[in-house]
Amino acid sequence: MFLLKQFSSCIICGLPTTRAQDLCAECLAELPIIPHPCLCCAKPLPQTATFCGDCLTTPPAFSATHAVFAYVPPLTHLILNLKFQEALVNAQVFGELLAEKVQKVYPFFPDILIPVPLHPNRLRERGFNQALEIAKPIAKKLKIPLKKHICTRIKPTLAQARLNSEERKKNLRGAFLLHQTIKGLHIAIVDDVVTTGYTVNELSWLLKENGARQVDVWCIARVIL
Repeated sequence: MFLLKQFSSCIICGLPTTRAQDLCAECLAELPIIPHPCLCCAKPLPQTATFCGDCLTTPPAFSATHAVFAYVPPLTHLILNLKFQEALVNAQVFGELLAEKVQKVYPFFPDILIPVPLHPNRLRERGFNQALEIAKPIAKKLKIPLKKHICTRIKPTLAQARLNSEERKKNLRGAFLLHQTIKGLHIAIVDDVVTTGYTVNELSWLLKENGARQVDVWCIARVIL
């Protein structure tokens, strides 16, 4: 008796693929990586640098950012489809790719994962938190506890894309509330896209102020400023 190979469809080209992920090898090879990122915020740098000027002069609360791709097409299309068209298969693929990336970096994984929370109003509108959906396959693959209720977003912030730099900072001030102790823990924050870093930095400050030993940021894409 012969067993037929199970095929799935690539989320980019739509053609069948036998890869474990719904992403064919050809499309994966074409996705835009950041060739030489800042070790702290993941912004692209010249080959001779390791940290960007902003991180050297005003260090953020997080220690490192690991971004799989640059936020340019077709990543923009895939992430927008996830957030606004409920393309949850994209979150599964993203989470698996992010797990593969960080698996090569860490000798010891963080103690817990925290997906960036949505405000309840936004969560009701969307029906799901894309950061949580990305974090689920990471937690499963790397066997890291996923703490989705450890903090909440208590401030109904405006969409960051509509605001300038100073408005983004004010928009996020006091946006998050912590509900459990995290003293001494190494934490990875999971998000879909890091733009300016203000959101993950605000959450990181809260975690560090409450005793987190280290906070890192794991994301699918980094906006190239």
